[in-house]
Formats: sequence, structure tokens, C-alpha cells
Amino acid sequence: MVFRSTEGAETVLASSIERAAPTRGEELRRPERSRWGQRHTLHHQRLEFRSIILGLIVRVGEYLAHRSKSHVLMIGLLTVGMIGALDLLTGPDISLSLFYLLPITFVTWRIGRTAGFALSLCVWVVADARQIYSHTSAGYWNAAISLAFLLILSSTLAEFSVLLEWVRTDYLTGLANGRGFHELVQKEIYRCKRTCRSFSLAYLDIDNFKSINDTLGHNAGDAVLRLVGHTLQKSTRKSDSVARIGGDEFMILLCGAEQQSAAAAMAKIEEALRTELSRGRWPVTLTIGVATFRHPPDTVEAAVQQADDLMYEGKQRGKNTRNHRVIAGSCGGPQPL
Repeated sequence: MVFRSTEGAETVLASSIERAAPTRGEELRRPERSRWGQRHTLHHQRLEFRSIILGLIVRVGEYLAHRSKSHVLMIGLLTVGMIGALDLLTGPDISLSLFYLLPITFVTWRIGRTAGFALSLCVWVVADARQIYSHTSAGYWNAAISLAFLLILSSTLAEFSVLLEWVRTDYLTGLANGRGFHELVQKEIYRCKRTCRSFSLAYLDIDNFKSINDTLGHNAGDAVLRLVGHTLQKSTRKSDSVARIGGDEFMILLCGAEQQSAAAAMAKIEEALRTELSRGRWPVTLTIGVATFRHPPDTVEAAVQQADDLMYEGKQRGKNTRNHRVIAGSCGGPQPL
């Protein structure tokens, strides 16, 4: 499998009116691509929550997910200590139990159920174990109920964090799915607008994938998808993101990559794919569209659509190719060279 690479110079995007008249094939393809755009907009958008409090917890949890576990645990222990000291100062007449839920929530979210249980036990010792001082059945009962509540809360939060991760993960390959990738690209657009740097998006489509399912069965097709996903994951940097956005389509977010670095990265990825697919004797190739954004577009949908357009151009040229273009604007699609 040998990739043909077509890398153009910087392209200024034109409005839809200025673009060349569509060919007959493009007219037939337009309804399908319109449905793709609707699916992307409806199902790959950022998770929204009706509850403001739940949404805030999720956003803070996502922020802490990028911090080390030891850092989050230390913050949790310090927060419990500060709330406990304030609780002792205010005395039993003023309850601060609600505030203990914050460190338990974020430690459980970032580290897991075991850490949440341990911190819940610390909170119970600091806040509720002193109720046993009376040595009455009521004191023991209240302390036990408080401990049970904290443990149940930690377990529920751990399951909820796993559920949210599943929502953003492709079940077959373990990569990010369309929704998770949408959020990653959105963050990269914000980052690039602040720092005035470039980034690149690659859109990959497996050629002749349908023939695999038709002749060898869907299990073989799944094996190809897992192989491609695994190869993409191990061939990219830790700072990059890989996603399967549906069917036989994959995307790669090359953070901070300009044209030259993106081309070098894609050449490495193509070589890895060529080696793995040849080793498995899979009769498929890949068509790739790469868009390097010198200035970040306004929306994720615009960025993805431009990379998709470049991939589709490669399909029209005969498949098994890489079509790379530098995008200097944010409206319309790239003009053909």
C-alpha cells in the first residue's frame, strides 16, 4: 500500500458563491454529506446539563482530570482539613457537612472509588465520629448513617464518572468517539485563539472497507477497525488525539502542528498503517484529508468539514492518497488547486 501525497500551498477559502459549479457526482453526494453534517451537529456536540450544579461539577471534574492524581489527592486532604478546622471552631450548632461533599466528589472523580472511600472515612472521623462521645445508641446510629451516606455517594460518583467516559468513547476501538473528539477540537480552537498558533486536522477513510464486511464478515471488519485505531493511537504523540467518528472514518487532532510538522507526522502514521495492514494482508487502503489551520476557525463543524472536503477530493482522485492543504480563512471550503 503506497500513499500518494498531494500537498498544496496556502489556500484562502472562498465563499460558497465563488466556488466552482458542482459536478454530477458532487450533486449526487450532496444529500449524503448534508445528512452527515446534521448527524455531526446533533450527536457530536458538547454535553449539556439542565442542572447548573451538575454541569459545574462535571466541568471542574474535567479540569481536574488533567491534573496528577497525587495533586488532586493532596488538594482533597487539605480541603477536608480546612473545613474540619472551621467545623470545630463553629461548634455543633452550625453544620458544615455539605461542604465536605466537594473534596469527596472531585477525589472520587479523578482517582477512583477506593480513594473516595478513604477520603469519606477521613471526613467521617473529622465530622461525625465525635457524635459517639455520648455512648448512646443514637450517637452510634447517627455516625453509622453518616458513614453509609458518604460511602454510597462515593460509589455513585465513581460509576457516574465511568458513565460519562463511556459517552465519549468508541466501544469498538477504545478511542474517543465523535462527541469526545468534538470537545477536544473545541478546546484546541480556544487554545489556538489565545496563543495565535496553528493546528491540523486529519480525516481518514478506509477504502474498500465494505468489501471486507461483504466477503469476510463483520468480525473481520471489526478487526480492521481495531487494528487501524490501535495503530493510529500508538503512532501519534501524547498531545494529539485520535477518534473514530463513525463507520470506517477516523480523525486525528494534531495539536499545534503547522504544515511541515503535520506532513511529517502523517508520513509516520501512513508508514505505520502500511506496515500493519500489509502484515495482516488486509486488502484495504486509506484516503486522508489534512487541513492545517493557520488561523483557527470559528466552529468545530467548520474545521471538520474542511478536512472532510479534502478527504473527499482524494476519493475523487482515485483513493489511497493524502490531500493536504493549509487553510488561511474560515468560510466556505478549500478551493481546488
